[in-house]
Amino acid sequence: MGEQIEFPKNFNMYMSQVMEHLRKGNVVEAIDYMKKAYTIKDEDSLNVLLVSSLLQAGEYEEALRLADEKNDFYTSDEKRLLIYVEVLLENNQMLQAEKHIKEQLDNQAVKYVDSWNRLDSQLAKIKRVQEENKRKEEDRIVKQLFSLASLNTLEQFAAMKNIYTLPNAKLKQLAPQLLVNPYVHPLVRATLFSLLAERGVDGSYPYLWFGEVKEATPSETYPLEQHPTAKAIAADLNECLSQNPSLYQLAENEVDTVLLMLYPFEAEIIAPGEEKAWVTSLIRMIDPTFESAEMNENGDSDHILSWIEKIHSELLRFE
Repeated sequence: MGEQIEFPKNFNMYMSQVMEHLRKGNVVEAIDYMKKAYTIKDEDSLNVLLVSSLLQAGEYEEALRLADEKNDFYTSDEKRLLIYVEVLLENNQMLQAEKHIKEQLDNQAVKYVDSWNRLDSQLAKIKRVQEENKRKEEDRIVKQLFSLASLNTLEQFAAMKNIYTLPNAKLKQLAPQLLVNPYVHPLVRATLFSLLAERGVDGSYPYLWFGEVKEATPSETYPLEQHPTAKAIAADLNECLSQNPSLYQLAENEVDTVLLMLYPFEAEIIAPGEEKAWVTSLIRMIDPTFESAEMNENGDSDHILSWIEKIHSELLRFE
């Protein structure tokens, strides 16, 4: 019983402190007491006061969290919706904010036209800034990728993590130079071309492949992981090593490397029906004691071993 009597007293005391600090312009201090009062009573009016104060204090994420708790309350009244949309804008929730702004500006019964126009202008400004920042970041990434040949292998791999954020137009700028540069790691070149293929980028590009410049067309090429050869090898690997997870992990890494090195011309090297022989040979590179029921009497194919050696030799150039 004592606790039930104490809560209202604390609530009134906290709200008294809130009003006192707000009168003095101490918004941060007032917020502390609002939060204490709100834990006792989550009144709608207190929520609005707290959200508005958090917005004023620059605590945008918390303001959005509290406003979202009473989403229907904010969206059911134009004046409260103005606060909510401003919170959305400060949290870069552009699509939601734009939806509300457009609906209100299209509404003939809207009361606060000037306020909605102000938020619309704010939205447009934020979009311009975001687009400019995006363009600058893309230019920075492109500049870094154009300099891949000057980086060591680990730095090249690290730089490639950013390539997926680039639009196709930027990728098409990079491709003619990177795909034929002998100092760009072959796994990096394969990754770039696979991304071009995944996006169906048009045009043909010269591609440096084991010292030979060949022509490759992304729109006519499978992304690496979707290539029938890669799928068949993955299935055979799983069949061979499903009961040996530790060896499977090592073999999978080796298989992925080999396929990337042969990409996008792996179908020229791995003939249909030859996938299991490749899998067996690659596993035996890791574990010479490995035996497979599918191994023929002659053991590993000279053709396969020759290509595995060629791949490893090419990789050694970048160590």
